[in-house]
Amino acid sequence: MTSSRPAPHGGGSRASSAGLAVAAVARRLGVAPATLRTWDRRYGLGPSARTAGSHRRYTPEDVARLLVMRRLTLEGVAPVDAAKAALEAGVEELEEATEEA
Repeated sequence: MTSSRPAPHGGGSRASSAGLAVAAVARRLGVAPATLRTWDRRYGLGPSARTAGSHRRYTPEDVARLLVMRRLTLEGVAPVDAAKAALEAGVEELEEATEEA
């Protein structure tokens, strides 16, 4: 029987092509998985893809937007405003957020 868990951070192509699971993204951002689900539901900051079983899979761009959201909320910006800024962030800002992380 095969495991339904994502591959470890060993860099396997299967894990990166399918995207990152909620738990992996939550660890990277330092937030609870429930926070990511809430940001998805309330503000539309969800993953670009889902598996057949409706499991969230985050792309690098999705993670970059979440990094912007997290940075802004830590700076004291209201979550609704931080989410708007994250959704409107351009490529340059997303690349910068990824480099800072």
